[in-house]
Amino acid sequence: MVDLVAPRRSTTGKVAEGERPKIRLFRFKDTFPVQWHENKIGATHRPWWFYNVSDVSDWFNIFCISVLQPGQSEGFHSHLPEHEGPYECWYLVFRGRGQVRTEYADYDVESLDAAFMPPNASHQMRNNSTEPLWYGTLSSRGGHPLRVDTYAMECSEARPGYMEEYNRIMEVRRKNGLPVP
Repeated sequence: MVDLVAPRRSTTGKVAEGERPKIRLFRFKDTFPVQWHENKIGATHRPWWFYNVSDVSDWFNIFCISVLQPGQSEGFHSHLPEHEGPYECWYLVFRGRGQVRTEYADYDVESLDAAFMPPNASHQMRNNSTEPLWYGTLSSRGGHPLRVDTYAMECSEARPGYMEEYNRIMEVRRKNGLPVP
């Protein structure tokens, strides 16, 4: 990460009076992947590159890049407002093809497609192709504090309400005639 003459922020996180905000540049070559583990809710072991802006942004907290190999997926989940706050995110496919799955439908996606996940919406990215799927997620809390830092947890299943939400999503998928893992 490169601060391009980033001004000092006050204790409230705002730019000091009289100073203009500057951009922050994050270089992929300067970061390293965090290995996300396989879990009970459909995730396979895969790398994530995290760009954390929660200390300088009033609206966004994390931008992540990930790659899913053929057959891999992230865990089926929802960002529950009662635990995480009003957490929403964008998914953007950079390269490859895959599928965004919800409790109501599965959507094929390919390079430069984007999907918006409002708070409480179930979702899972999955690579159902024969090539690697590179995608990014941009997460926002809309200026609200994060109630539970899910990225700091040792395992996804430890998130409050996670397993109950996963079971609810699977039941709705069954009722809608969609495949369940």
